[in-house]
Amino acid sequence: MIHLIMTHLRDQLQAVLIDNIPADDPTRAGFVKIGPYQGNPSPEEGRITVSIHENDPDRIINGGVTGMRDEWSDEMDLIECGGAATMSRRFCIKVRCLFVKTGEAEDAAREIASTVRSRIERLLKKMSFNGVRTEDEYVARGVLSEDLKVEMMQAGGPPDAFDYIIKFHFSVLTTQTGLLS
Repeated sequence: MIHLIMTHLRDQLQAVLIDNIPADDPTRAGFVKIGPYQGNPSPEEGRITVSIHENDPDRIINGGVTGMRDEWSDEMDLIECGGAATMSRRFCIKVRCLFVKTGEAEDAAREIASTVRSRIERLLKKMSFNGVRTEDEYVARGVLSEDLKVEMMQAGGPPDAFDYIIKFHFSVLTTQTGLLS
């Protein structure tokens, strides 16, 4: 189920950040991927890259956390009579806007990063998960606004290039049926 949700999310992000944006628009992302980039493409080539993760890959176990400081692992929300269980499935989207080759000025770089952030926020708040299901599990509730957490920080600037990192935390509820037979 988790991979189905992430695949659905990747397809929706691809449409909103790449496919539906003109090729010459400076806010058009270059890549949307499930999982970490691990240097391919390099940030210099990727310019605006988006990665989708279950939970939060930046957490440091047994020693603190980086970035958002709340617990972000999946958890059982409710076990219902009749053999169903509801899980809070948590996800993270990471965006990197690194303007090495294009060299945007500070205001333009901030505007581009803010536009990408806004597109993702709007998508997450209105995205439908109808049809995202397996034989015995389905998405019972999409992203709620009060559950959505976003941070954007400027991670670098001249003399090299402006660099923005944007991170989204959100969850969806899934219900598993047929646990008791």
